[in-house]
Amino acid sequence: MTEHENTNEVPLSIEAGTLLKNKRESLGMSQKQVADRLRLRVSVIEDIENNRFESQQVATFTRGYLRSYAKFVGLDEKMVLTALEQTADVQPQEQEIEMQSFSRKTKDEKHNSRIMLLTWVIGLVIIGISAAWWWQNQQENSLTKEVTDSSVEAPKPTAQELADIDLMTAEELIASTPEDVVSTSNDVVETSEVPVEQGSDPLLAETENTTSVDSEEPVAVIETAEAEQPAPVVPEGMTLLTMKFKADCWIQVKDTNGKTLVSGTHKPGQDVELTGKAPFKVILGAPEGVTMTFASEPVDLSGYTSGKVARFTLPL
Repeated sequence: MTEHENTNEVPLSIEAGTLLKNKRESLGMSQKQVADRLRLRVSVIEDIENNRFESQQVATFTRGYLRSYAKFVGLDEKMVLTALEQTADVQPQEQEIEMQSFSRKTKDEKHNSRIMLLTWVIGLVIIGISAAWWWQNQQENSLTKEVTDSSVEAPKPTAQELADIDLMTAEELIASTPEDVVSTSNDVVETSEVPVEQGSDPLLAETENTTSVDSEEPVAVIETAEAEQPAPVVPEGMTLLTMKFKADCWIQVKDTNGKTLVSGTHKPGQDVELTGKAPFKVILGAPEGVTMTFASEPVDLSGYTSGKVARFTLPL
């Protein structure tokens, strides 16, 4: 075996960095000279000679440094790389790529989890706002219904008034308004009681009572027909609206709550009196044939064109 072949043999106990260090020292060169020639830092040369290879460093760079160093000091590159593979813990490039892929996947999963959490938070906020809006609308609708029911509830006649109406004749009912019916029936009852108190003979008192009632009934009917009707009673918080028709006219009136108070076609003589919460939304099919009052004040309809539908809100 020749001397050259002996120099190329790699003892199993010698590492790659040690081989390079021994060769450099045999040539009488310093670490700085090698670093300047290879254009590397002195610390890199020290790490190579001490066999300190960074695990984060790519295997290609490590092999490149060793190959350049071996070529510079005159060692066989294959011998140095063989020693590196036998003694050094250098990870192949494929493993490094796999670790980078795993790290990227972990970062993506973390980013996606944050986006999912933010989406859930936004969804819960939207659901909460929607529930609050629905609950508020339900409360408002319930309150509006209660107010409407209380405003349209009409007073019921008492049992005494119903009994008095039963005592009246058909002529009196036709000729009188409901208020007149009650007042007329009261007059009849009072008239029937007076003769009993004044007379001493029960039979005579009954005869006089019958005669008095028969003679006074026509007078009561006449007075009722001739007397002016009393002004309608307007509940507190309501407003009176009246309409008189000189010609056929289709009308519609809604109160402030949007409830339709009257709707349809009215002919002359079919006057309308109603009460409700103002403002009123009014539609008149033929405004020239209608006379109106709002809160006992006349409403000027002269500004609306004859033959065209008038839409307005009271008060004007």
